Amino acid sequence: MKKVRLRYAPSPTGFLHIGNTRTALMNYLFAKHYEGDFIVRIEDTDFERNVDGAIESQFENMDWLGIFPDESFLKPIEKYGEYMQSKKLDKYLNIADLLIEKDLAYKCYCTKEELEESRQKQLDNNIQAPRYDRHCWINREKLKDCKKEYNIRFKVPDNKEYIVNDLIRGEIKFNSKEIGDFVIVKSNKIATYNFAVVIDDIDMQITHVLRGEEHISNTPKQLMIYEALNEKEPVFGHMTLIVDETKKKLSKRSGNELFFITEYRKKGYLPEALFNFISLLGWSPKEEKEIFSKEDLVKIFDDKRFSKSPSTFDIGKLKWINSQWMKKMDDQKYVNFVKKFIDVKKYDYLTKDSEWLNEILLLYKKELDYGIQINDHLDLFFGDNQLKQFDVLKNIDNWKEVVNEFKNMLVAIEDFTSENIKTTITEVGKKLSIKGMSLFMPIRIASTNYEHGPELAKVINLIGKEKTIKNIESLLGNN
Repeated sequence: MKKVRLRYAPSPTGFLHIGNTRTALMNYLFAKHYEGDFIVRIEDTDFERNVDGAIESQFENMDWLGIFPDESFLKPIEKYGEYMQSKKLDKYLNIADLLIEKDLAYKCYCTKEELEESRQKQLDNNIQAPRYDRHCWINREKLKDCKKEYNIRFKVPDNKEYIVNDLIRGEIKFNSKEIGDFVIVKSNKIATYNFAVVIDDIDMQITHVLRGEEHISNTPKQLMIYEALNEKEPVFGHMTLIVDETKKKLSKRSGNELFFITEYRKKGYLPEALFNFISLLGWSPKEEKEIFSKEDLVKIFDDKRFSKSPSTFDIGKLKWINSQWMKKMDDQKYVNFVKKFIDVKKYDYLTKDSEWLNEILLLYKKELDYGIQINDHLDLFFGDNQLKQFDVLKNIDNWKEVVNEFKNMLVAIEDFTSENIKTTITEVGKKLSIKGMSLFMPIRIASTNYEHGPELAKVINLIGKEKTIKNIESLLGNN
């Protein structure tokens, strides 16, 4: 069996985002499952739209996610040619010239104005899908000595059917009569996408092309190029769209959701969680579970499990998956990870005891969805909390009695530990014959100035005896 080779071929016109990450990840899983090669190739010939730092963003964020290419311009293998299209311009032009010699392509001298005039005439004659009228093919003998700039057009076969057995969509049929002669090399000598990508895939011996459904319309043009070059096409698979909650294609304009991978890194998402989540966008395993490591996914990957329906990007599901991965971390790794996301301008933790801080962070290990959320919980332990009004206390008749009793017992504690605080709370309940919310809610609110939180005795211990008593006195003094 021929070795499986798949590629991810980004254009450096933007940074790595959810959509192209899904493409890279699925190609990676496909290649690794079949013990094949995963190649990253840069399609950088759209010089005007190329963005500084985009290539670096692609590789840096793929590395962070654990999507490691076997080959790229950083790890080239000479027999497969260049891994950046900008270094292959002469090759594309030479192949286009060979197609011209075989009457499979031709030079087109038509100006933009002439093309627009032809298009308008076709529309005026009720032709709903205008195509190039082949003026320069028909008059090629007359134009032999023309010195004007020209594009090179591919001569589309007349009324020929092309069939793709798509991995995901099944059989898709195209007829060439619906496609006009298309440009393969522009007048600036830059090859167009559909021409260059075929030559690259042939050079790199790509066996499978797995990409988004927006490329379906490109497929017949590419099949024609393969045919003209007498080369066998790869197996195609077109993944469905990723959509937002409004069922529109996910984009950076999709509400307030994050789009670029760097944004998730800044928020404190784990690479394992993003890898896990993105793998389930348009693909599903046989197993009825949702937490998978990269190694799990490589092992269970099945190219017959792609969905034919659009996949909804569910930020709530991503948060849940990330929280599960955070819970799986050992305590020290978790602490080191979360500490990086503390807002040092707001919380000067560097001057605090590290063990004290670590215990605070561990209190929230089971509550955080992602790292930066830790800042939602630290007011409790840093500085003075602004006194709040708690309507819930109005429904607890003897809350002041509970708080006073707890304060008196708290003052008497000599060894201020979580266990002794827990025992004190129990003793207050026994003495006043109360339990449940009527016991714990007044004590939590008075001690912490918060209605909810982690294990109460641990929180009070970390707040400290002096500050806890001060919080209690402040609440009692204002009620």
